[in-house]
Amino acid sequence: MAVRIRDHDWSSTPFGPIDDWPPALRIALGLCLNSSYPTAIYWGDDLRLLYNDAWSPIPADRHPWSLGRPAAEVWRDIWPIVGPQFEQVVATGRGVSVFDQMLPMDRGGRLAETYWNYSFTPILDDSTGVVGVLNQGHETTDLVRTAQSREFLFQAADRIRAATAPGARPGDVLSSVLPLVGNSLSALRVGYVDVNGERDVGELRGLWSAGADALKTGPLPLGALGWRDAEDGTFVAEDLADDHAFNRGVASRLVAPVARGGRVMAALFVDRATASEWSVHDRHAAREVADRLWLGHEQATSLWRLRESEARLSAIFGQSAVGLSEMALDGRFLRVNGAMARLLGRSPETLRQVTMAQLAHPDDRDDIERRFARAVQTGEAFDLEERCLRPDGSATWAVSNVTVLVDEGGGPSGFFGVTADVTDRREAERMRSLLLAELNHRVKNNLATVQALARQTQRSAVDLEDFQTTFNARLMALSRAHDLLMRETWSSAQLIELAAVTLAPFGVAAGRVTVGGDPVRLSPTAAVTMTMALHELASNAQKYGALSVPNGQVALDWTIGDDGRRLEMAWRETGGPQVSEPARRGYGCRLIERGIVQELGGEARIDFAPEGVACTLLVPLSQKVLAQ
Repeated sequence: MAVRIRDHDWSSTPFGPIDDWPPALRIALGLCLNSSYPTAIYWGDDLRLLYNDAWSPIPADRHPWSLGRPAAEVWRDIWPIVGPQFEQVVATGRGVSVFDQMLPMDRGGRLAETYWNYSFTPILDDSTGVVGVLNQGHETTDLVRTAQSREFLFQAADRIRAATAPGARPGDVLSSVLPLVGNSLSALRVGYVDVNGERDVGELRGLWSAGADALKTGPLPLGALGWRDAEDGTFVAEDLADDHAFNRGVASRLVAPVARGGRVMAALFVDRATASEWSVHDRHAAREVADRLWLGHEQATSLWRLRESEARLSAIFGQSAVGLSEMALDGRFLRVNGAMARLLGRSPETLRQVTMAQLAHPDDRDDIERRFARAVQTGEAFDLEERCLRPDGSATWAVSNVTVLVDEGGGPSGFFGVTADVTDRREAERMRSLLLAELNHRVKNNLATVQALARQTQRSAVDLEDFQTTFNARLMALSRAHDLLMRETWSSAQLIELAAVTLAPFGVAAGRVTVGGDPVRLSPTAAVTMTMALHELASNAQKYGALSVPNGQVALDWTIGDDGRRLEMAWRETGGPQVSEPARRGYGCRLIERGIVQELGGEARIDFAPEGVACTLLVPLSQKVLAQ
């Protein structure tokens, strides 16, 4: 620089010929040129620039043009910052020192954020005061940006850690970190895109903007990002087509893809409104935070899905209508839901002290313990149908499906059981077996009854027509009794209803037959016997007695007599033809007398009084005949 300054034509500048330069300038310039430290001199009212070799890299592409030019012209880009500092030195005669001062310098046509340590020292003349400014300094951009990058990544890591704490949502990671990226990199907009190996469309998951922004998260064509291969892990997209709303107002975009196994999984993009130089530090910071952001977002998403899954499982576990339980390898309950506790008749706290085998019927315990032990060895699920004992001693039938739980190493760690109460099913099966047996018994009895009816009717019938009429009437009476019992699921029948149904064909509705008495319920056997007895009495009355003439009447009533120990039933006919004792007892009379005696253990008395037939039935109360 000494040669360049010596050979330069200064005569046409405010400096004038070099030989005429004042002593103060010559002394200062000598110190400057002989210093190994970057040093410059700003001289005169317009602070024209002289500098040494060590200082020449500072103006970069403005060197050597800057030599001898006014400071405000050389440093037009940073003059709003350094101009006031020069004015302060000139006005006060006191030096200024700054450290890590940010100066937005134009480098290669792009505005770059640079940092500097420098000092301005006044050059004094005894007569005129401050005649120039001595400037020494060096660039600290690398040091500052490295420290900023380190602090930025520390803050990002802290925010990611906080945003992945229990209860946080996946979006919390993005909403916490993207503003930090935007402010740190002086961005217009910052976004995070899920790519997942796709080449055409990604999913914009998070977006931060320095101002109002109408963009929303959702599907995003990767072409709109200016997508291309990133050799150093990042790429810069410029000259973006503004036909996509995503690119409007964006002059430069830095994109940091995140790749795993050769597939791009996500990308962080940072937009600026002005053409900017993306420094090595900018790219490094974007690349590092993109990678950490992807890991944090994936972790938060996994944790959120796990919490959702656990919440759903917990809800299912608690609200399930079937019993659910988690058990240790020894079969001891670790956790049960409400349905399981109700099934076993114990509180969840009490159940945690016992095993499934201990609650089973003694006859089932050995088999249950063997099944659990075998499952530990084989890892196979198994089914159990067992009797579980409640605290009151009652037994509940239950069916359990038991699955072996495994640990991270694939070994058994416990059991999970699904248990259903099948007591009702077992009872239904038992009742079905009983009903089938009962049905078989009753079918045989009914066939025997029909055979007896046919045989006895045949013996007393005058001819075939008489046989058909009498036999069909007796079958219909038997059928009506069965219909009544079927309505009561073949359990029992009310006597008043049975009498009304049986005697309906003989004039109950017309008032010729009256029925009434105390509430009495009959078993199926007693109901059939009573039906046939009443039918025979009514049939005889219709053929020979009170019901064979227009004005005849029949009254049937009963009461519980003998101090509540027997049923006393009376049949009385009035208004009919005169009655006389028959020469022989027909089948109807024998059916009444023998049926009441043999089936119900009672007594039947038939009186053929001249004014009308009277029949008294005396039946002891029992399981077949119940007073109500």
